[in-house]
Amino acid sequence: MKTTLFILLFLSLTLTSLFAQEGYEHLSPIAHGAGRTYVVTSRGLDAVGLNPALLEFENDKTLEIQIFPLSTYGLDAGPSFSDANALSSIFSTGISHFTDSSLTNIANLLSNGKLSGRGDAEILGVSYRFPEVGTFAFTWTTHGAVRTDIPQSFLDFAKSAAHNLIQSPSSIDNFEFQGMWYNEYSLTYAKTIEIGKDSNDFLKNISVGGAIKYVSGIAYLKVDQGNYIHTMPGNERIIFNVNFDEHAAYSSNFDPRHVPNHFSFDFLTSNSAGSGMGADIGVCFGFLSNRHGTPTVLLGVSATDIGSITWNKNATERIVNHMVDTILYKSGDITDSLKSLGGLLKDVSSFTSPLPSMFRAGFMIDLDAMGVAWGAFAPKIALEYANGLTSLVGSLKSGRLGAGLTLERTGPVGLRLAGGFVIESGASDLTLGCGITLFQFLNIDVASAHIGQFFKSGSSRTDLALGIRAAF
Repeated sequence: MKTTLFILLFLSLTLTSLFAQEGYEHLSPIAHGAGRTYVVTSRGLDAVGLNPALLEFENDKTLEIQIFPLSTYGLDAGPSFSDANALSSIFSTGISHFTDSSLTNIANLLSNGKLSGRGDAEILGVSYRFPEVGTFAFTWTTHGAVRTDIPQSFLDFAKSAAHNLIQSPSSIDNFEFQGMWYNEYSLTYAKTIEIGKDSNDFLKNISVGGAIKYVSGIAYLKVDQGNYIHTMPGNERIIFNVNFDEHAAYSSNFDPRHVPNHFSFDFLTSNSAGSGMGADIGVCFGFLSNRHGTPTVLLGVSATDIGSITWNKNATERIVNHMVDTILYKSGDITDSLKSLGGLLKDVSSFTSPLPSMFRAGFMIDLDAMGVAWGAFAPKIALEYANGLTSLVGSLKSGRLGAGLTLERTGPVGLRLAGGFVIESGASDLTLGCGITLFQFLNIDVASAHIGQFFKSGSSRTDLALGIRAAF
């Protein structure tokens, strides 16, 4: 039996969603390990894109530098996202050579969110503190994401589509296929303003920060909500009811049929498929200072990636507008063409998408400033609530609550330890991180937010944040 319908639908909705990585949060490894409490735990360059107010806060360094390859990287990916070769082996065959086994392979790659993933890299980061003026930072980062959210029951149906199409009805509503990959060039400013003059003042200081950013898009795909695919067999015919609207774009030197399996500078200097502007804002309040003038309680709030990007290179729209069609079959074979159910593909001059905007709020209690020390380590505990402000991949789909602890020891060799937990919709996990300062200027940090996955059989999801930074 021909499986043209499902091949076309899977190709049209997934072919260009295999390229992206995302993960701004991974650029702050210690906060990542401390229960993902970025809005109050990040410091210096780590705070860019998360809470710009913390760029200067509690940072006595004048100059910070990160430059590829000694920089910061992150990856949070399912096994299908991590295996580009597996994806390339499928989509390089083309429609005419698809088989039922190929379709089964696609369904396996998409099942249980295995294709969803995120990662990032900071290509260049520099900050400089001007006394009495504030701290400025310039960063060049690359981000992206893939989100695939398809009911497992439908994927199980698709694995044997040839048989199931004529045997039983199927239904899928509001499935998600989306991905985006872009470069970002950001200029950030922060200033800490002293308010309280002695230890009796309730409000000690206020740190404020903001960023403006230019965004250069490499590739994009998103299927709008309101989509559905329904099938109803009977009397040697199948009734299809299909609706979806998909937008896609990619730069001229990005080939969506060739999934890259190695690093290339082409991805950093790729021709633009679109451009846009964005902004970050953040604030951090320091309360209840001790006798040395150090705040014991911090409250941080930020809104990031507020803006949009207009895509105008290889921009397309694929539409199936509430189509109802009946396909006749005989002796187990579909005889009519199903191409129309793959949608009408047309070129468009441009379309606009939001950036993956995020809101974060949290607080930190500095136990060390309160006189509580754990041996040679200074402990701090933190809590953060985060949620997405848009439906775009890279912005959280539902709220997340995280809590964590950091321990830091200063000296000729500085040490940092972090641990915590995260609670999200339908999921929870443990986080861990650690770092070391060598020669009093070289910081190396590593963290993971999926520690609990290591103890689950059959899990192969990867989460890693790694940062190397020089601070003088």
